[in-house]
Amino acid sequence: MEHELSRPIIVDELPSHGKKIDLSPTPDELVAIATRLDLVSLDALSGNISIRPEMGREVSATGKITAAFVQNCVVTGDPVPQTIDFDLIRRYSEDASEFDDLDDDDDIIRDPMDEGPDPIEGGVLDVGEAAVEELALQIPAYPRAPGAEFNDIVDGIKDEELKPNPFAKLAALKKDLESDN
Repeated sequence: MEHELSRPIIVDELPSHGKKIDLSPTPDELVAIATRLDLVSLDALSGNISIRPEMGREVSATGKITAAFVQNCVVTGDPVPQTIDFDLIRRYSEDASEFDDLDDDDDIIRDPMDEGPDPIEGGVLDVGEAAVEELALQIPAYPRAPGAEFNDIVDGIKDEELKPNPFAKLAALKKDLESDN
């Protein structure tokens, strides 16, 4: 599968002291990422990622990423420009599997915050794809333009008329039953 921002690292060629990767996407890559993440535009994406071999046949990828993008306001539809900074912290392992969390052994206690390492597939890991995945998680789900607020759709109707209270109906029924006695 071809990724919009592919920065593959061949694990066997990774120096023991590690390697730094500069993301620096091309304009075409920025457009492709914006399309994938449903952004109006992705104006900038930058970051330096340090890739290092770790103990236990693992590889770590860490770095700081900055992104500037435009989304549509969920209230007004107006463009909302934003800039965010976030950390990329990933672990990779040749022994990891995407099915590791499906272990049926209930006696093993797992840390819910530790997602475990990502698998190294075919001896290659893609830090560009990792950066795009993390960006997708950091983008606000419901962007709002400054001062944008939801307004009532129906004017002139009271809340009680929109949502009848079932307990009020029961109280009225009880009152009617008591008055009949």
